Amino acid sequence: MRKLFLLAFVSFSAQIFAQVGVNTPTPAATLDITAKEPTGTFNTVDGVLVPRVDRQRAQSMTSVPTSTMIYVNNISTGTATGTTANVNVIGFYYFDGTAWVKMATGNGVNIYNADGSLAGVRNVNLNGNNLGFTGTGNVGIGIGAPTAKLEIASGTAGTSGLKFSNINSTTAATANASALGIDATGNVVVQSSAPIQTRFVSFPINATVTESPTLQIGTLEFKVIPGNCSSGGALPYTTIQGRSITGAANIGIVHGQYMTSQGSGPTALQYNNASAIETTFSNIPGVFGVDCYNDGHIQFMFFSYTDQTYYRVNFHAADGDQLGFGGQGYIFVEYQK
Repeated sequence: MRKLFLLAFVSFSAQIFAQVGVNTPTPAATLDITAKEPTGTFNTVDGVLVPRVDRQRAQSMTSVPTSTMIYVNNISTGTATGTTANVNVIGFYYFDGTAWVKMATGNGVNIYNADGSLAGVRNVNLNGNNLGFTGTGNVGIGIGAPTAKLEIASGTAGTSGLKFSNINSTTAATANASALGIDATGNVVVQSSAPIQTRFVSFPINATVTESPTLQIGTLEFKVIPGNCSSGGALPYTTIQGRSITGAANIGIVHGQYMTSQGSGPTALQYNNASAIETTFSNIPGVFGVDCYNDGHIQFMFFSYTDQTYYRVNFHAADGDQLGFGGQGYIFVEYQK
């Protein structure tokens, strides 16, 4: 009896060190398991049953060989630390020599069901397709709990972390566009008024023109009323008018007028005049008229105490006789808040 047992053991050991087949006499690998009933309607169970343990048991194992596989069926025990730092859901795990690692299930481990770290540079080729982020929730760059649809934390005080590759400080500005700013909490907003804006309008001067187009900037509107362009020094002079668009008079001061003309040359009038620009168009108090015949030009500043805004206003009228073109005028206003 002892000899028969020894013979059987030797035979079994030889098979262990060769290829082993389960339900197959011709194994094709170290261990080849073939379904006992690969087809049909049998209700018997085929498959491999991996050892099932709770997280505490997995955490307690020592000297675990690399590639050992288990199924963790309970994560209410143990802690997600040490070798089980990754064990936070029920499922299959393998040992990588340091810790238990989740095995891909379903659609695999990805950004939709697990956190992770990039192992290298990644680029996404849209290939003509759109990439959209829809629904509720926020996107953070450099921050784990964003409070806006897109929040960027550069990590450096005074630096936004946002950069545009195809525009810079030399790019031509877009006319009639609002400026962006930053509010007290860091949100990007459209400013109620840009730090500096400019507006320009030009117009012909002839017998049919009784007033220029209007120019609106800030809370004021301006227009020019052409005067006598047929003879020098003859009234009426060309004047500039303004009005407040807020429904109330705009209180301020006109100061530092500067006048030029062909007839009299440059004249600086260090003039300060309290001015109230009313809600209907009228000549701006304290602003002189222009001799259109002598191609007159005036520049003056209006500081509004009402909205704490600085306007630098230029208006010009010329009959164009000496240069051989028709009469022209313009209004140019720079606005700074």
